[in-house]
Amino acid sequence: MLSLDHLAVAGEDLAAARAHAETALDVILQPGGRHDVFGTHNRLLGLADGLYLEAIAADPDAPAPDRARWFDLDRFSGPARLTNWICRCDDLDAALARLPDGFGRPVDLQRGDLRWRMSVPEEGRLPFDNLAPALIQWTGG
Repeated sequence: MLSLDHLAVAGEDLAAARAHAETALDVILQPGGRHDVFGTHNRLLGLADGLYLEAIAADPDAPAPDRARWFDLDRFSGPARLTNWICRCDDLDAALARLPDGFGRPVDLQRGDLRWRMSVPEEGRLPFDNLAPALIQWTGG
């Protein structure tokens, strides 16, 4: 079963993504972190029932990744905006087996104590013109 995990607001840089979310919601986003595998960084806002909002952008201080960035960030341009929705599942491999091609392959990720697997298409762009959800499986406690 899939359930909504979080929403992503992308920007050409993190300051733009953060400002867009903070202005729209009249809140302050909290520090997030870096995603070394994809050369991105984020800020976060906890919502109800474990849901959260993520402001995300390419990290100009990170080395260029050896793969396409998730959420099609390599091709992102224009004003910051809500771009992606991410659904949580208990078994990422089983969920991907039920879906059409194009949702990507699982990538194992971690930051500090957080551990998760995420489906990421090779070219970074999700099906249906990047409107399909990305899939995440949390593997840590």
